[in-house]
Amino acid sequence: MEIVEGIENYHPDSPTCVTVGTFDGLHIGHRKIMDALVGIARRERLRSVVVTFDPHPRQVLAPGAEVKFVLTRDEKAEMFATLGVDVLVVHPFSRDFAAIKAKDFLVDLLCKQVQMRHLVKGFNNHFGCDRLSDVDAIRVLGEQNGFAVTQVDAECCGSVSASSTLVRRLIMEGNMDDVAKVLGYQFFVEGTVVHGRMIGRTIGFPTANINIGDPSKILPRPGAYVATVCVDAAYHPAILNIGSNPTVNNDSKKVFLEAHIIDFDADIYGQLIKVNILHRIRDEVAFGSIDELRAQLARDREVALSVIAQYAS
Repeated sequence: MEIVEGIENYHPDSPTCVTVGTFDGLHIGHRKIMDALVGIARRERLRSVVVTFDPHPRQVLAPGAEVKFVLTRDEKAEMFATLGVDVLVVHPFSRDFAAIKAKDFLVDLLCKQVQMRHLVKGFNNHFGCDRLSDVDAIRVLGEQNGFAVTQVDAECCGSVSASSTLVRRLIMEGNMDDVAKVLGYQFFVEGTVVHGRMIGRTIGFPTANINIGDPSKILPRPGAYVATVCVDAAYHPAILNIGSNPTVNNDSKKVFLEAHIIDFDADIYGQLIKVNILHRIRDEVAFGSIDELRAQLARDREVALSVIAQYAS
């Protein structure tokens, strides 16, 4: 997949099929759009192009607001590639860009610069400062300027429409089972294994301390979780603790990610690992002693193995 920084820097050698959005999480609704984009592009012999934005519009239009994301920019790019997208155009979002009207964006930027011949839009897509979203009005604009329009309906999970807002809420609640249903895959974090305080090793539960590096990555609420950890392309069962470790730490503001990889003792310091977070076990607890903590971790390990066995069956 080709990645281009800025619409003005994309110089296609053939016409394109385009979709536009932030696509945080690339959930089942977004995947429905990608399926339509790639399918139409192949049938009509066009290049499939996703136009997205960095920074996120909310970071520009609501400065100072805390914005958390399901996927980092790199994670999202990797996922677009696996979905068959030909070109990812990452356009810088600014207040000047936000002031562009829909017609100018669709015609001057997408039709003329990107050679768009087919637009694929989500059911709630809107364009420009005038927030044009009516598909009939966009189709009229398309007839006048040489592009077709396909609108993709919402994808529902149970009785609700899949959305990035829903995914973020479920993650913050720690409801990882439902998160997976809306995403269509297990929510994950990626990070480098760094040295910690080595306390887990002294009580028989060594942990990989994970530095995810990107503070904008959303995390589930503090607690213990069933997880699988990918090391050198192999997945291992694990318990993931997210939180301040109140039993052994007095700084309640610092958040740690520590994975106890079950029956695993290799040296992986400095390695990049991927942690799929499957299921919430319990809240984070300040135990009265190290022995109480050890006993609870033993119970957590049994829960983790049981849950992962159910996933494997």
